[in-house]
This record gives sequence, structure tokens and C-alpha cells, in this order.
Amino acid sequence: MYMKLWKNVRRLAAHRRFIHQETTGTIKVDESSQTIGHQEPSPQFDQLRNELKDFDDLADAVTPLWRIPYEKQLELKDHKNFEIMVKLTKRLKPNSTSNGIITQLKGTLPSPVTMHYRNKNDFHIRYDLSGRVVVGLCVGKASTNTLRCIKADNLVNTHPTHTNVARHLQEFIQDHSQWKACEHFQRGGNWRSLLIRSNHKFELMAIVTIHPQDLKEEEIRSEMERMKDYLLASPVGKQLVSIYYQCSQHTRATAEQCPFVLIHGQSHIYEQIGDYEFRISPESFFQINTQAARLLYDTVSLQLAPKKMSTVVDLCCGTGTQGLMVARHARGVIGIELSKSAVEDARFNAALNSIHNAEFIAGRVEKLFKPIMEQLEISPDIAVIVNPTRGGVDRRIISLLRENERVRNLVYISCQADGPAMNNFVDLCHSPTRRTTSEPFVLKRAIPIDLFPHTNHCELILSFRR
Repeated sequence: MYMKLWKNVRRLAAHRRFIHQETTGTIKVDESSQTIGHQEPSPQFDQLRNELKDFDDLADAVTPLWRIPYEKQLELKDHKNFEIMVKLTKRLKPNSTSNGIITQLKGTLPSPVTMHYRNKNDFHIRYDLSGRVVVGLCVGKASTNTLRCIKADNLVNTHPTHTNVARHLQEFIQDHSQWKACEHFQRGGNWRSLLIRSNHKFELMAIVTIHPQDLKEEEIRSEMERMKDYLLASPVGKQLVSIYYQCSQHTRATAEQCPFVLIHGQSHIYEQIGDYEFRISPESFFQINTQAARLLYDTVSLQLAPKKMSTVVDLCCGTGTQGLMVARHARGVIGIELSKSAVEDARFNAALNSIHNAEFIAGRVEKLFKPIMEQLEISPDIAVIVNPTRGGVDRRIISLLRENERVRNLVYISCQADGPAMNNFVDLCHSPTRRTTSEPFVLKRAIPIDLFPHTNHCELILSFRR
């Protein structure tokens, strides 16, 4: 709707009076008005103008490239990735006079889908500037009194079914609940956030997070049941195959800290990538762009190219997606992941796909990696996948990778290669020193893949050999 509104508003003179036709999503000039340069704009026009400004502010914050044609977006990402490689080259070869970069850099591989691609949305429950509860996303700054929550309708990366659930929860909170939004823990309020996950069938999982404050358990359960009944009676109710809630006094809590309580439907949803099926839990890590994720995993598998006698070590493996997709081409796979629930999903996914040569271990990578590598002494070849958070992995892990001569092939997946993770790349590739005498890796290829159209981000696959 807002895209249509913009096109019409731009065509009309700034001081004319408009009539908003909600049924068609268009704006018409009020022909009954005469020259109205000296008249005040109507309240309807003011509301529409505010809605348009809110939409612009939110879209520019969440999808800053949304006004740019997709081909131009890819060119911008090509340029950014080239600058990242230039930066890495200068760190590894500070005295070089060459204008080239240290590796072969591919053009950014486009996402197979660019509209409404997100399979996961985390909505805030906060207030707008008029004091109304909104289930949407926040923009602005508290320090300047511009912080407000805006409905996420019509964002180009967000599917309408997700925002429909948010809208119906907003209606319930505004019209049927006595609870307030919880913006500050010390100031009271209960409603905090709504997480929506979906799969290729558009089956929906909803997870509502609340702050219990001083409420009794039966009061919480009663309100959650009322909320569930309201959502199931809405037009999106048939797609809601799973509804959870989580009571948490923390900003963010794991299932171990604060359990997710299932109040409707099945405990998981399932997603398909190629010939593989994966179980998704409330806090599972799963790439938000499913179709582009297949391109990512296929590219990593091709770059890793494990041999029949290779053992693949998957660091920060999440629910095991990448490791399982190379398991049939290797001797075995060992995945390490901090989240216990993600490891449970990974083990389930292995059984679900009849993969019997994969094992997943819960714990911190920096604590488990060394003993696991010691147990792999008999393995003639070790291939490693590193897929950490934006901060990269501990430098001690990089040292262990360099010291192990059987690690000849390493693929690093980075969503922010110009951040702290670049230290990992430098440590893998720098020449031997007194402290690090082991053979360095060579960065053979860098392949960007656009998992996040209309944003400044993309995934960068770095293929290291020695």
C-alpha cells in the first residue's frame, strides 16, 4: 500500500488536500476544495503524511538499499567486498607496491529471491509516539525523544504473513489485554517481543516473550491462552502450527535459562533444502533466506571438497545444516556448537536424513576443539568449516588449526568480514614467526553470496588451502 501512496503523493502539489481511498490504497485530490494555499491540511492528510514518513524511516533503517535496483545493489556489494580484500591485502603485505588483491574475488552471487525472503522476523512490542502499543520494529533514538515502534508492513524483505500475525497480536494487546508493553524492566509492563518463523509451506511458528513482573503462574497461563485463542481465530490462524511463550527477566535468554512453553500445535516446523530436511526449534539458528541458503551451502561444499577419507570438523555448526550436507562425501563429520538445543536438533536432523557418520557436541569451541583434534590423530586428512558470529573465533583456535598439519583445507563463512573476523584471516595467512612457526594457509578464493537483498550485508565465503 505505501509504495502506491508514495507514487501518488509525489505527483501531487504539496499543498493540495487529498482523500485516502483505503480500499484501493490510492490518494485522490479533493476536487471540492478551491485554492487552499491558506488552508490548514486536513487531519487525514497529516495522518497519511506521518505514516509515509514512518514507513520511509523504517525502510531506510531495515532495508537501506530498497530504493536501488537489485543489479545496482550487487554492484555496491562487489565494490564493498573488493575494499575488504584490499584491506586484508594491506594487512598481510604492508610493504607491497602492487595495486592487486591477495586472492581471486568472485562477483557477488545473487539471491534467487529478492522479495519477502525472510523466514524469521523478531518484532518488538513497544509504543509509538502517540502512546499506542505497536508490534513492529523500533527506529529513532531515546536521547532525542524520537524512539518509536512502527508497524513493519510492506517492508520488501518481510513476508506479509509475518506482519499479519504481528498485526493481530497488536489488536489483542490494544483491545483485549490489560497488560502493558515492557520497555524498561524496572518500570513494569509485560509484553516484550514476538518472533515469527516460517518454512516453505508457510507454516508459522510464533514465540511471544513476556516479562513476568509480579504475575502469578496461573495469571500468565490464562492470558497466554486468551492470546492463543485470539490468534487462532484470526485469518492467519490456520497457518499457525506452533505457538510458544517464554517468560524471561533477561534481555535475551536461552531455553536452558528460561524454557519455551508450547501452548498450541507441534513443537517444531520442518524446512527443506534440496534433498535434505531440517527440524527447526524456537531458538534454532537457520539462515533467514532459505533459497539463498542452498546456494551458500552448495558453494561451501564445492570449496571444501572433502575426500572419502576426510574428517570434516564443523565449528559453530548450529543445527548441523552445512556439516550434514557434506557428510555423505566424507569419512565423517564432527560439529561443535554452544547451544544444547541446536545440538539436539543437529542430532535429530542427522537421523531424519539417514546420515550415520555425523556427531555433534555441545560446548564452547575454544574448550572442545583441542581435545577433539587430539582424538582425530588417526585421521589422515581434516577439512574444517568455520561459521562463527560476527566477532569470529578465538585466536587460540586459529593457532591450533595452523599447528595441525593434517588440516589442509579450510572454508570460513563470514557475515562481517571487515570486522573482528579479519584478525582470523590474517592469523591464518601470515608468514611464520618465532611464535608461530607452522605453515600458513593461502587464501585461494573469496566468493560473496547475497543472502540479504536490499541491505548492506552479504555472506563471504573464504577458501583457504595449504
